[in-house]
Amino acid sequence: MPIETAADRLAFLSVDEFGAEGSYAPAAGGGATTLPGILDRPTIAAALNDAASLDARPTFLCRQADLPATADADAGDQLTVTGVGAFEVTSIEPDGQGMALLRLGAIV
Repeated sequence: MPIETAADRLAFLSVDEFGAEGSYAPAAGGGATTLPGILDRPTIAAALNDAASLDARPTFLCRQADLPATADADAGDQLTVTGVGAFEVTSIEPDGQGMALLRLGAIV
């Protein structure tokens, strides 16, 4: 039995407080789906020997149930985040607890 309910997960993604509104558009068509989530644009420095690298790929955390049934990162789906822009969805990673992390690529 899950510890949190779908309503608990929705409160965690509140657009009125700290969440963001996204519009998920599957490449297969069928229209866009609006969903709440949390946009994260981290910058992670990694050093290997004398070389340094930065990883600044954004992610969008949302409820897995809010994703359209045809969501497929390999098909070229797009996510448009209100006030930020449109991104290519490069992977969808369900956490097994009802949430999914969307890894985002280049701004379209």
